[in-house]
Amino acid sequence: MQWNGDAILQRIRTAAMRGVVRGTEAVHARAVRSITSGPKTGEIYRRRGVEHQASAPGEAPASDTGLLVRASGTRYEPNELSGFVNFAAKYAAPLEFGTFRMEPRPFLRPALEAERQNITDGIAAEVRREFEAMG
Repeated sequence: MQWNGDAILQRIRTAAMRGVVRGTEAVHARAVRSITSGPKTGEIYRRRGVEHQASAPGEAPASDTGLLVRASGTRYEPNELSGFVNFAAKYAAPLEFGTFRMEPRPFLRPALEAERQNITDGIAAEVRREFEAMG
């Protein structure tokens, strides 16, 4: 029997990264869904002839122009076994964390918390499948 530790470790890292990618995409999708759907109970206002219902404090932000979602995405650092969800609109952080004038409208932290166990389980399942495939 020949031991090829480097090749085995690479297969395990690749399997773990598959789990990271799935988990990262799930967090992104959940955050986007929380913005684009679900009940919003904030103020109703009219701008440029269009009625919009804002989110209330504690709710995910209500989509108005769609920029928050369009300016979002994921990226990966395979060498670090890491995935990142980014919402690049300049008002993303103030919505998530609030300001001295506005209560938070969190969307990313709740998405991560909701997916946390799925991420852990998914990475473990990918690694387990890889071990099983190696025999």
